[in-house]
Amino acid sequence: MSGRKSGKRDDVICAAVSLFQQHGYLETSMDRIAEEAQVSKRTVYNHFESKEALFEAIREELVSRCGHLQLPEPTAGALHDQLKQVGRLYAELMTSDDFIKLTRVVLSRFIQSPQMVGAAVTGREPQMPIQRWIEQAQAKGLMPAFDAQQATTEFAGMITATEFWPRLIQDEQLRSAAERDRYLESVVGMFLKHYAPQAA
Repeated sequence: MSGRKSGKRDDVICAAVSLFQQHGYLETSMDRIAEEAQVSKRTVYNHFESKEALFEAIREELVSRCGHLQLPEPTAGALHDQLKQVGRLYAELMTSDDFIKLTRVVLSRFIQSPQMVGAAVTGREPQMPIQRWIEQAQAKGLMPAFDAQQATTEFAGMITATEFWPRLIQDEQLRSAAERDRYLESVVGMFLKHYAPQAA
């Protein structure tokens, strides 16, 4: 994964992500992960007591990335432009190579072992920064009172359906900046017309 910190622990995680993605969780052994990471098996177990613990570290990395979506605070400026920026940053995170790789690993584990439902990344986690942004806008009187969680689900869902799922499942190419901008224009327009018509 790009931009990762150096260190054997990170090498093990990266190797596991690659192998889980290629062969699946059940078919990947800790021996193979050690070989791929070019470390000893002892080193792998020094960092992760089991393959399940290693998978949990990958899941936590994905959840951490969800929380690292950095959004500028809402201001008194045009809400339309601000929401387009929120949508753009969300789309960039959700369609990034690293996020897609991590998501595929987590989802493949869930598909292979449905009892692992508690380990699956929920749809809410990537959206939480957006919900906090909307709640901040409401607290500042920039948006009227409404169900911020529901509004977030609808706003993020329109972007996810068009950008994230096609890339995750069909490995579609990223939209160009112009294509994304046109789509976000439509998403934001619909969102504001319903939730903040005075700002639309």
